[in-house]
Amino acid sequence: MRIVLLLFLGLVISAVIAYFKFIPSNTFVSVVKDDGCTVTFSRGGVSFEAAPDHFATNGFDHLEPYIARLLVPTNRFKFLHIFTPDGIRGFGLTANNGVVTADLTIEWRQEAAREAAIREFFNSRGMDPSKDYLAGNGGVPEATRILEYPIRGTAAELTALTKKILEELCGVTPTEALDIKYDGK
Repeated sequence: MRIVLLLFLGLVISAVIAYFKFIPSNTFVSVVKDDGCTVTFSRGGVSFEAAPDHFATNGFDHLEPYIARLLVPTNRFKFLHIFTPDGIRGFGLTANNGVVTADLTIEWRQEAAREAAIREFFNSRGMDPSKDYLAGNGGVPEATRILEYPIRGTAAELTALTKKILEELCGVTPTEALDIKYDGK
């Protein structure tokens, strides 16, 4: 029994040493479990995220209560991810220190027309991005454009704007399924 325990401890210590020696510090691995929860392993530790709320039809009908939660004043960072179940179409909203932003990402080399449409959508409403920068994606530097637009209004007004963004910029219809994830850390 003692030998088995020593062998097990030796394997664990070897695995930890190999992990820190061969895995870069900025690498992480995310695993989505069958129940939709995500487990992320990184040099900083292990994190667990609950599955998003899934609405199989009429996803737009469920947006306002989530958006209202973003508007509750706190000094904590809050976010709301609104995507189709495949994770491809949608966008995020964040709230920090009383400012809510619509956060959109574009693979700018392949989606020049979409980027122009996003800029025109907000420009026609008198909104300029508070952040506009290029970020790496999958080890490709400057692959993804990040645009953040501050948005203001009541929960009903922001819900209406969110629906327009989803329809006009993300190609989501009101009757489609949506996965909605809120985190008020």
